[in-house]
Amino acid sequence: MTEGRARVSYRGVAGRLGRVRMLGRVEGGRGVHSPGLRRFDGYAVVLVFGGAGRYQDPAHDLLLEPGDLVQVLPGHPHWYGVTQGTWNEAYLAFDGPVFDLCARAGLVDVRRPVRRLRPLEYWLDRIDMFRTRRPPTTTTGADAEVCDVLRLLIDIAAQNAEVARATEKSRRGGGWLAESRALLATDLAEPMPLPDIAQAVGMSYESWRKRFAAETGVAPARFRTLRRINAAGDLLQRTTLTNREIAASLGFSDEHHLAKQFRRTTGTTTREFRRGTG
Repeated sequence: MTEGRARVSYRGVAGRLGRVRMLGRVEGGRGVHSPGLRRFDGYAVVLVFGGAGRYQDPAHDLLLEPGDLVQVLPGHPHWYGVTQGTWNEAYLAFDGPVFDLCARAGLVDVRRPVRRLRPLEYWLDRIDMFRTRRPPTTTTGADAEVCDVLRLLIDIAAQNAEVARATEKSRRGGGWLAESRALLATDLAEPMPLPDIAQAVGMSYESWRKRFAAETGVAPARFRTLRRINAAGDLLQRTTLTNREIAASLGFSDEHHLAKQFRRTTGTTTREFRRGTG
């Protein structure tokens, strides 16, 4: 798919629902080699995690940056890649009847070929998971992998729908709470000055803090901590990241801070939660 340092895997087994055809991770690549628009005979998702570039099709000319995900549909003319330098990408290519159903239902849509995903580390690990685990060797195993790709697509659509709803409510003037929730749940690894969120939704800090607590039952800072804990639980169960790596990706000072906050919130340790015994 690109040049650069690539780690690519091919799947040889198809299921009844579909199959994962190819998956990989490229660092220092340039995107699609074709100088013009090309057509792919299957579906693909491509997550940019370093560098920058563009996506083009007959209806779009979009800038791409880390955290942007390109969705490719069969037969749709498109091009993506860098215009200068190189970038890093992780991708999945797949096909089958279950994905055709997804396209008809609008879960993947040529009208929205690029989705923005945050936090980047979480979504990169979700895609990398397919490459690093043992490939299926049976039809049933291939179907199970297809179901995992379907879950990925559903989660991507759900995150983008939540952000879109919050943006629309805010535009109409009645969505301060939805916008506050969305802002508090983004960029979890980065410091988030709470007065900046109050300003973004058009309130003084004290008024916003009190109204948010009254509406949700928790203070804004606690709400953001709970989002970090939820994300940590997801990473513990879905990935092989160490506690130190999870802590760094979600803004905890170190793995001990993560462990303390996790146990205080959930009543179980990170180790017990990862093993499913908590």
